[in-house]
Amino acid sequence: MATVTLRDIRKSYGALEVVKGVDLEIRDREFVVLVGPSGCGKTTMLRMIAGLETITAGELSIDGRRVNEVEPDERGLAMVFQSYALYPHMSVADNMGFALRMAGVGKAERAAKVRDAARILQLEPYLDRRPGQLSGGQRQRVAIGRAIVRSPKVFLFDEPLSNLDAALRMQMRIELARLHRELDATMVYVTHDQVEAMTLADRIVVVNGGRIEQVGAPMEIYSSPATTFVAGFIGAPKMNLLAGRLTSSAVLLENGAAIPLGIRPDITEGETVTLGVRPEALLVVPDGPLSGRVTVVEHLGGETLTHIDIGDGHLVTVKTAEQAPAAIGDAVRLRADPARIHLFGADGRAVRSSAPSATLLSQGMH
Repeated sequence: MATVTLRDIRKSYGALEVVKGVDLEIRDREFVVLVGPSGCGKTTMLRMIAGLETITAGELSIDGRRVNEVEPDERGLAMVFQSYALYPHMSVADNMGFALRMAGVGKAERAAKVRDAARILQLEPYLDRRPGQLSGGQRQRVAIGRAIVRSPKVFLFDEPLSNLDAALRMQMRIELARLHRELDATMVYVTHDQVEAMTLADRIVVVNGGRIEQVGAPMEIYSSPATTFVAGFIGAPKMNLLAGRLTSSAVLLENGAAIPLGIRPDITEGETVTLGVRPEALLVVPDGPLSGRVTVVEHLGGETLTHIDIGDGHLVTVKTAEQAPAAIGDAVRLRADPARIHLFGADGRAVRSSAPSATLLSQGMH
């Protein structure tokens, strides 16, 4: 077993509270990713789990045992940092086995653990090299290997790929996913990159301002964001968010356009709402209710992003496969797929809805 439980965890620096009552259950052998913008408190949470930051209030448990006052090296955890922190004068094998040597592990056992970790990480040809003779991706694997040889209960990763270029980040994401399957271990991973979160996580924890906004499987978070913050943070490109007012069968936007709904929201007519539409659910059609002019077209190979000014400097993004639906400067009309519209109340939280109305769906498809 390797579970981690946070109960009303808080962290303050003097009068400044940076983690504000976090509750989270990390299951055995789960890959959990804490994601959020810089300064949101996600790394502080990870460091409290590791024992590198004291906990101001609340309870942290590992496998059901309270560990608030337990020293870092007694918690059974291993942490991989953004910085590789390798000894430049030591070989790869010596770097990976250093913590074991300091713990008094015998030479033969130490060598066996290093060989096993090198096999898992495909580092066997490089054990005699020094860090300066390795690529960035290889050095990050050595840092991960240093954690593996300790056979920890839980692996903690603090933005381990942020120093790598785009191609290496993609490669390392694949390797980390494979590593999780092979080790069958509990992993907690911090990043500000929502692509890493979506591709690696069993569950994503979206953090904002020291609080958890939403916890769920990647596609659950993507398909059903709980707040406008989650809707705008998860997804590349992000969800289109437009302010408006609810009428009996539509959202009346600030520019006067009425967007038909395919749901019956459980809020009062006339209330202020935010309409959310993913770029792939916004369509260019001849007679759509929303009008605008194309300002930028981004061709990305397998898909194209078309950015459209709908007035007052508000841009929306349409995502299509390969070909752009219009050229720069074209006037276009848009329709949102009524079955894929999201509504958020004045408090920024998702609005629950009743069963889809056949009347509203019919209106939305015209």
